[in-house]
Amino acid sequence: MKPSRFPVKPGECFGLALRRAARAVSRRYDEALAPLALNNGQFSMLALLAGIGPVRIQKIAETLAMDRTTVTAALKPLQRRKLVRVDVARDDARARDAVLTPAGKALLHKAIPLWRVQQERLKKMLSAEDAEALRAQLQRLV
Repeated sequence: MKPSRFPVKPGECFGLALRRAARAVSRRYDEALAPLALNNGQFSMLALLAGIGPVRIQKIAETLAMDRTTVTAALKPLQRRKLVRVDVARDDARARDAVLTPAGKALLHKAIPLWRVQQERLKKMLSAEDAEALRAQLQRLV
């Protein structure tokens, strides 16, 4: 048997498998949200802000497992669209709080049904038990 040219088998690496799956799932959500000119990451940011209210940029970074500069960059297009506002924190002039604007809330309200349709499509690709097991296993990795 001829040895493989690849030092790691394509299906062996968890990192590659997770990245491929994440890209495929994100692409499906991106397509679903495209009519609203939103992508999956932007939707997640709006949903997070709706859920936890005005919040420090650092807290968003921790919650989404991102670094602070990446969060700041991700907020810029939402700020330009007036969906999110970034204010100086009231209790610390060095800190910044992200706030969902009324326009952001309205767009999120329109986006949720599109997200739900895609969510159901993805659920149908797995059994209910597999979907819950996948969520639990992924949570263990965070």
